[in-house]
Amino acid sequence: MVPTPRRDRPPRTSLSTVSAPIRLSIPASPAWVVLVRTAASACCARLDFPVDRLEDVRLAVDEVATLLVADAEPEAELVCELTPFDDGRLEVRMSAATTSRRLPPSDSFAWAVLTALVDDVTTAVDATRTTVVLRTSASAPVDA
Repeated sequence: MVPTPRRDRPPRTSLSTVSAPIRLSIPASPAWVVLVRTAASACCARLDFPVDRLEDVRLAVDEVATLLVADAEPEAELVCELTPFDDGRLEVRMSAATTSRRLPPSDSFAWAVLTALVDDVTTAVDATRTTVVLRTSASAPVDA
């Protein structure tokens, strides 16, 4: 028996050295939100977020996805773009075509939860989509 020559595998690339966005487009349905949560958790893990920060991001992503899906137009898609940065930050941009074309209310419980879980939350509405952007890093936000 002749041994098979070993093939060298390319080195594994860490997300901490790659700033290319990861884009998911899923049906705007509660059944598919798990994919967005899982992708966000995987990005946090690859960026070496502590478990508690990873869980914070997962919960924030779930909250935003749920808000957008609940207001989505029939047959709409939820688009999630995750951008890891070399310095360990993560940006999560989610959008969907919504029926109300309104931003999540900043005085709601959902908004209070979001702002407590991540470093920064911004929103935008254009003629066709509602967008929410979450920005966070591995360390907990510092209260001013």
